[in-house]
Amino acid sequence: MPDDEIIKIHGSKTDSTYFSNTNADLVALIPSNPGRILDIGCASGKLGEDIIKATAPKEYIGIEIVPEIAEMAHTRLSKVLIGNAESILPKIDTGSFDWVIMADILEHTVDPWSLISEVSRIIKPHGMLLMSIPNVRNLGVLFDLACKGRWDYTPFGIMDQGHLRFFTRSTITELLTKSKFEIRSCQSNSRNRWKRWRGKTIARILSFIIAKPSAYNEFITVQWIILAQKISSPGKIN
Repeated sequence: MPDDEIIKIHGSKTDSTYFSNTNADLVALIPSNPGRILDIGCASGKLGEDIIKATAPKEYIGIEIVPEIAEMAHTRLSKVLIGNAESILPKIDTGSFDWVIMADILEHTVDPWSLISEVSRIIKPHGMLLMSIPNVRNLGVLFDLACKGRWDYTPFGIMDQGHLRFFTRSTITELLTKSKFEIRSCQSNSRNRWKRWRGKTIARILSFIIAKPSAYNEFITVQWIILAQKISSPGKIN
């Protein structure tokens, strides 16, 4: 998809809170003094601002494709690179960052496989990747598809109109392990309506029907929070 089309899709959301969100689940996973951080898809820099206040990184650089949103991030971060991350990352030196953050970004990319390979390259040995990603195996998506025959895009959420790729827990962890990352943790986002009693009940029943109790947590998850470490051999989920 051309950059101008991506900017057009996301530019329509500039008057909403779409670009000003933060994520406490991500902030909590970063230790003090984490070194150099690259935030791919930094939006207005609100998440970065919270991470800077909480952890005091040596440097915090963002990448943002929407120019007017990138200007907002300039006031909060050390530096902001304006453009498409898929074009920018190949120009970054190998082993430049201690941490890379991708908060709901991979699903917007044309070639997530190549992008993750580039992310692996620019992270220092034993450096960390922290990401959040929508879970397409969520009950809401499955219900609309199986019961209504619908695959409708929406302005926000799992079916965001800007999403080009979709992942489940197993497909995203497989992609990361094939790119020299070891999964340190894979957590369900603590904030979502499917974790109320009705969603839990439906998820229990469905996981029983398919004889896969482990699927229960996937059905009630809207977003995965993943912490992965760069290594030289395939990893595993703890």
